[in-house]
Amino acid sequence: MKVVPLSEAKAKLSRYGRLCHGEPVVVTVNGRPSFQLVPLEEGDDLIDRLIEQHPGFRKLLENRLRGRSISAAVAQRRLAGVAPARNRALAIVKAAPRLTCAVWPRPL
Repeated sequence: MKVVPLSEAKAKLSRYGRLCHGEPVVVTVNGRPSFQLVPLEEGDDLIDRLIEQHPGFRKLLENRLRGRSISAAVAQRRLAGVAPARNRALAIVKAAPRLTCAVWPRPL
């Protein structure tokens, strides 16, 4: 198990993202364990993992699914009128590589 301070984890996130596939990586904040980097396996579904590990996520997801929804075409039209900074952020999200590690608070 590798234990690293938050400042080092932030500076070398790619390295620890790869390392978490071979051994647990625990990140400390002010010297105290705060969270763990956990690898996602090829068949893992991020939504399922979040529901399992984060009780509040299930409630948030259920609330969102009960809420009002819009079609993809309507969402695209709305986004077309959004300020340029948001459009750039959306482009970055679309261009991001596939997620290989999930990060969430985990009791240690």
